[in-house]
Amino acid sequence: MKDIYSAFTGSIPQNYDRYLGPMFFHLCAEDLAGRMVDSSAKQVLEIAAGTGIASRYIRNQLHENAHMTVSDLNADMLAHAEQKFSADENVVFSVADAMLLPFENNQFDVIACQFGIMFCPDKVQVFREARRVLAEKGRLLFSVWDSLQYNPLPHTVNKILADIFEDNVPAFLHAPFSYYDQSQIRNDMQQAGFTDIEFITLNGECVYADPHHAAMGMVTGSPLMLEIEQRADTSIDDVVENISSGLQAAFGASDCRVPIRWTVISATS
Repeated sequence: MKDIYSAFTGSIPQNYDRYLGPMFFHLCAEDLAGRMVDSSAKQVLEIAAGTGIASRYIRNQLHENAHMTVSDLNADMLAHAEQKFSADENVVFSVADAMLLPFENNQFDVIACQFGIMFCPDKVQVFREARRVLAEKGRLLFSVWDSLQYNPLPHTVNKILADIFEDNVPAFLHAPFSYYDQSQIRNDMQQAGFTDIEFITLNGECVYADPHHAAMGMVTGSPLMLEIEQRADTSIDDVVENISSGLQAAFGASDCRVPIRWTVISATS
């Protein structure tokens, strides 16, 4: 799974957390964690945890004696996540590929994942691994973005990138919005043995102070930055400025609010 789409390394974790977190992820993380209220889970695993945005909200919802394992493929992202927790919170961190989890069978009561499964090349294998490490009647709870059609900010950014790069357009921003078909997701989960699969589609707003702030997040807070750097024919600063201008034209110059749509999926092992 280690390709450019999973290369959240270097300065990317810091920029992801600083810019994209408030724009996209805090709202969704609070919702995801809220669905764990009244959970009696003693062992919780988070996969593809990134910089720990959802991890922090989830830990806040759990009983103080619950044990939480926070995992991600990228050590740099996980190191950033670890800074959000104190030593006495019963949280451990594990560099782990969601398609090959280094955990025992039937170990966890709940597995959570916010916007990570889309990046895994073999979704069925991810679900098989999740089911393997879940206890009997354990719960999988995860979120995916709906299509770009319903997420106009990244859709607009992709159009701007197409204008800048013409025939050699960076592809990263399509990946997070590529796994939204509910029939496909249900089929993949059923292949892995999950039952009681439920979908909840949610609408919210991406909120940011100004277009430059949003452009910095979209470019420097993801592997899109690496794709642009590999081309070596256009500077990061120029791309940020182009995207900033395009976002201003589309959504305004300040205190911007842009619709977002995502789906939360729950299932039983």
